[in-house]
Amino acid sequence: MSNLHLPVKGFVVLLVLLLAEGVLAKEMSPDRPNVLWITCEDISPYLGSYGFAQAQTPNLDRLAKRSIRYTQAYANAPVCAVARSTILSGMHASSIGTHQMRSKVPLPEEIPVYPKLLRDAGYYCTNNSKKDYNSPYNDDPELWDESSNTAHYKNRRSDQPFFAVFNLTVTHESQLSESRIRHYVENNLIPEKPRIDPRDIELPPYHPDLPEIREDWARLHDLITLMDKQVGELLDELEEAGLADNTVVFFYSDHGGQLSRSKRYIYNGGTQVPLLIHLPYKWKQLSSVPAGAVDASLVSFVDLAPTLLSITGCEIPDNMQGRAFLGDKAEKSPDFVHFIRDRMGERYDFSRAITDGRYYYIRNFMPHRPLGRDSRYGYQVQANWRAYEAAYEAGKTNEIQSQFYERKPLEQFFDTENDPWQVYNVVEQPASKARVKSLSKELDRWMVETRDVGLIPEPMVHELIGAGKKYRTLHAFAQSSDYPIQKILEAAKSATAGSSENLLAYLTDKNPIIRYWGAYGIFLHPDQRNSLQRQLKTIVDKDEFAANRIMAAQALGVVGDPDTAFEAIMREAHATDNGYVLLQALHAFQYSHTDDRLSLDHWKAFKDKEFESGDPGSDLGYPQRIIEDAIALFPKRRKVY
Repeated sequence: MSNLHLPVKGFVVLLVLLLAEGVLAKEMSPDRPNVLWITCEDISPYLGSYGFAQAQTPNLDRLAKRSIRYTQAYANAPVCAVARSTILSGMHASSIGTHQMRSKVPLPEEIPVYPKLLRDAGYYCTNNSKKDYNSPYNDDPELWDESSNTAHYKNRRSDQPFFAVFNLTVTHESQLSESRIRHYVENNLIPEKPRIDPRDIELPPYHPDLPEIREDWARLHDLITLMDKQVGELLDELEEAGLADNTVVFFYSDHGGQLSRSKRYIYNGGTQVPLLIHLPYKWKQLSSVPAGAVDASLVSFVDLAPTLLSITGCEIPDNMQGRAFLGDKAEKSPDFVHFIRDRMGERYDFSRAITDGRYYYIRNFMPHRPLGRDSRYGYQVQANWRAYEAAYEAGKTNEIQSQFYERKPLEQFFDTENDPWQVYNVVEQPASKARVKSLSKELDRWMVETRDVGLIPEPMVHELIGAGKKYRTLHAFAQSSDYPIQKILEAAKSATAGSSENLLAYLTDKNPIIRYWGAYGIFLHPDQRNSLQRQLKTIVDKDEFAANRIMAAQALGVVGDPDTAFEAIMREAHATDNGYVLLQALHAFQYSHTDDRLSLDHWKAFKDKEFESGDPGSDLGYPQRIIEDAIALFPKRRKVY
């Protein structure tokens, strides 16, 4: 009897060993498709298959003929790192805390990430090579089997399914700089003169007709053609490896762009992307839409991870906020796509938007900040930005073109069918009111449901959470009763509305986030009542949060007490060893109109500041951009309002 059990015991031991190594799970898994993600950067749907007549994108056009072409595909945020954090997790960046560009917030373990889920299911996962997830996952060695500029699916074990990302960077905004264009020309990668005569470019109405702008538009299309060639090489490689018949291919851009008023901005120009998905004949059942057809349903980046899990036979975590649109777990198309815009660079901002595919509603929680004064990076790398700004400052831009450099409306509403460039705000038209009300209500519902953390000023985040505090992560704080989001959202909307009503009550509220919005409301709608000024000074002197002290001082600067404002902001800037607090203080000097009191030595002292070891904002880089810009301009000042 015992002899009969020996083989069984031996098999059990072997089984345990195989499972421990993950071998059995990988070798005995059912047939599943490979997945190839080809991503590019910073382009809207400027491809031949999307109807752009001057495009020269033969490889992508051939791919489109055997793919599903999505005409309503969107990034949920118009900048790379924030958008990629949503792709990675299947959760909105504004829900998990990765909504500010180059933020460093810890994430809880329960946040899902699709590469780990695929690896657990036996997939060989490679990334070539950009990460940029705006989170600690940038440095996680367990995220990918390989992540480098040599990472490749060919390195997997035989019969192992793969998921591979190849990120093409030649259309990134930085590649439009004079030195990069010269590099591409000298290496015969693009023609010496633009393929499209710049005079033949049809400019969007928000761009003034300037040679630099026409040249940059033409060169962008040269770079798109170069990117298309690289796509062709990847597809040829897949074919030559004999893998094309079992590989689902995605092509998309990481957001829209890339010239001024596109990337980083919460219009279609910054959010709408090309998306092509090729399903080989073997896997055509993954979609009811046939190859070569158009799918006009709403799709956004929050949907990519659940869709990937659906087509590979994996379970979709309950906390993913997107929906699968392919595979056996596909769900009905949503009625809306939601968008976020927070700090895209060195300037804080806060906008939320929603579209039903035609109508597009934007709520600007910080309307005092002109879009064109947002970040200096575009001006450093592209001539069109510099030419646009110079034309505006010389008074040579029309009403539509000038919008980019002027205060934003509190609300914007566009009919993208009749106004595809979103330059005619029809929010006040009687015919718009019912739909504006409906979309605004849905936007509120979504912000509350997803526990939108954009309502929390960034410097306050790092005082509320972290090691040794009640909440280690921003996500955990946002799920708690300490974040009464409905009440906070109402305060933020009221504070930014057209009056100073309720602001004294907000300034004295027990919740520090509501106090912040109360102070911001006074700054936005200057009210010189003594009772408000006294409470602002109380916040400056006694509030426990630096974000509130600085915002109260900023408000004092515009309601009649610039001396107290300047002294208070200077005190905060000198005392802090936190990069985010310094960034807010530098803004406050400029928005309180007290930066004319700063000497060159002041700016140099800010540049030499040292930060606390391990401070998440210490290597942010954005305070330095403001400081270096101010030093370069001195004694002139940068106008940012």
